[in-house]
Amino acid sequence: MRKILLILIFLSVSSQLFAATCKVKDNLKTKEIIAPKALEYKRENSGNRIDQVLSKRKTINVFRAWNGYSLGTSGYGLMWSAITPTPATSIGFSLREILWAYTYPDKLHYGQVGFEKFMRNKKWGSKSWKEYGNTKHIDYTHPDFLDYFKKLVRERTENLDGVMFDLWKNNHEKKGGRSKSTVKKFRYKIAKAVREEMGKDFIILGNVNWEKQKDTHEFVNGVFLELWKPSKSGYSCNEIKKIADIIKFHDENLSYPRLVAVNVWKIAKNPPKEKEKELIRKIFGKDINIRAYDKKWWIKNYRSSPENIKFAKLFTAMSMVIPENGYILYGDSNHDHPDHDHFHEIYDFQKIDLGKPTSLKTDIIDGLAFKLHEKGVIAYNLTKNNYLIKFDKKKVLVKSFEGVFEKF
Repeated sequence: MRKILLILIFLSVSSQLFAATCKVKDNLKTKEIIAPKALEYKRENSGNRIDQVLSKRKTINVFRAWNGYSLGTSGYGLMWSAITPTPATSIGFSLREILWAYTYPDKLHYGQVGFEKFMRNKKWGSKSWKEYGNTKHIDYTHPDFLDYFKKLVRERTENLDGVMFDLWKNNHEKKGGRSKSTVKKFRYKIAKAVREEMGKDFIILGNVNWEKQKDTHEFVNGVFLELWKPSKSGYSCNEIKKIADIIKFHDENLSYPRLVAVNVWKIAKNPPKEKEKELIRKIFGKDINIRAYDKKWWIKNYRSSPENIKFAKLFTAMSMVIPENGYILYGDSNHDHPDHDHFHEIYDFQKIDLGKPTSLKTDIIDGLAFKLHEKGVIAYNLTKNNYLIKFDKKKVLVKSFEGVFEKF
């Protein structure tokens, strides 16, 4: 009976955390509101590599998680790979993922020579991890690990801008794993050792998922917010507000340059049947029976539904407005495709040129905020009302749970 109760409680909590896609009422009244004076912003440039790249940021900055072999470098302000990192560009940081908590022995530890010394004979990962192949725990508590690891980072990041650590959080899987306190203790030791080895002009970026943990932020200067969700639907309104809070938390607590890479997952669905032919002709240039080729093709590749465009705009606006140096990836859910993760589109609206930001995030009311640019404004609205914001140069309509990119 106790087990049944625990299961029911878990299901209840899970349904609250990951409810249905955020919906707003039709025909909401529009309230007019005057924009307050924007918080002035001017980027400082010390002349080092980090500041030089940041000075060339676009209006909207998209990042690429892995997949360098298929997606390349064009259009990205931040990217990383594991085995073969793509070269850094004048406008984009390139990092290398280095394994630290787990490893892939069948993939030769991603080329991390000598890593087998620290591999534990403990399987890592639940059933969902099977797509990545044989995975084992690493003993980062080994007395030789820190000296080995900091040298490994130096060797593996030559001519790159920094390192990316996956699952950079305290709560790892329990089966065969370490306690939260142990993980926390050694994450701190690892971050400190790498920062001392590599110096201040080096990016250390960690995948913290949904976590608000800052125990290594005195050494870490970037986060990858891989905001996983278990369903094909989108994020609930409360989850979206929580995401805004997580972005703000890390922007306030990271070390400079405080890179915040926001990865939200798409709504996976089939297009309306009447739209399929039109989309197939647009994509392939001719009529084909795509379902006969792959029944799940649309789930894997349909990213242009009205709902996805709406939420891609909202999350893009949040990622550009809330942090100083935000990046966005509105991509596939990991469970959409069995062979790869993090595929995505760079949407046309993400190519808009409003110039450089001239203000910091400026709140109008709780949940309604904007950032001025040289040639316009980016704003988002997480309230239950539509707002017509009166700026000096123009009135801008921002509907409930939407983001806008408006030229002046």
